[in-house]
Amino acid sequence: MSAMQLIVDISVNYMTTTRIIATLFTVALTGCGLGAGTLGGFATITFPASKKKVIIAIDSLFAQYPEYKIPDKWKKRDDWKERGYNFLDSRIFYFKSEPEEMYYVSFYGDANDSLQVDTTKTGISIRAVDNGADYVWTKESDISTSEERRISERFQNEIVSKLEHYINAKAFYGQ
Repeated sequence: MSAMQLIVDISVNYMTTTRIIATLFTVALTGCGLGAGTLGGFATITFPASKKKVIIAIDSLFAQYPEYKIPDKWKKRDDWKERGYNFLDSRIFYFKSEPEEMYYVSFYGDANDSLQVDTTKTGISIRAVDNGADYVWTKESDISTSEERRISERFQNEIVSKLEHYINAKAFYGQ
């Protein structure tokens, strides 16, 4: 093999490798939620408690207030696994009173119920809202500021305040 052929082969291999790395990097960024199609979320609400304790509080809330569970007529809207978000540990809260709607809420940090790195705090956030129109979940980025405020206040007053009672600790905004 001539020196020129060796240089050409190295150059071709380098360009091919660079393209593969660039493609993998792009796929990784998109898959991690840094590219288009991210779910986003409202402000993070952090409880000074373990994730296990927050989950127990949510289960207690649903037991005492079953009206916050998804009604049968809206169960088909819980299609997050089919959308590819099954990696998120999430809960859906339903509100019957006007405006009738559901909030898709997920935990921040650890996706697994049984494992948690930091047991001193747990964050949750509304990721999307469904008001029953056109079977569409609306992301925070597509909601007006006044509507976002209304949704956040409703969630605070009807859900977070009850969870604070069960946890026996005040939640704060931020992580």
